[in-house]
Amino acid sequence: MSFGIYFRELRKSKQITQKQLASAIEKTPMLISGIETNKNGPFSDEDLKKIADYMKLTEAEYSDLLIRASNERGKLPPHIADYIAGHREAYSLLEVLAQRKMGEISLKKLRAYAEELE
Repeated sequence: MSFGIYFRELRKSKQITQKQLASAIEKTPMLISGIETNKNGPFSDEDLKKIADYMKLTEAEYSDLLIRASNERGKLPPHIADYIAGHREAYSLLEVLAQRKMGEISLKKLRAYAEELE
């Protein structure tokens, strides 16, 4: 599912109109419509933060929105890119994962293990 379609469904689930959202983040309803119909790319990360605050998104909803926007842009979210750039071991781990082409189940197990380490 594209970012625009996902975003439209999320916005509607929160019962927020394009006009209300546009006013809250100081954009035009036309821009919101263009993003939702995939005529425009995703919002900037700064706008996504404003949107998350206004729409009272859960942490999971906000994270999903950032990931979907980043995927559509073909770039990592800035906070993840910054972390990887600052931690050589994180980069090395990602390199191993990429070389092994690990599947979803293996990655979920690794994530669960990493969360246990905290």
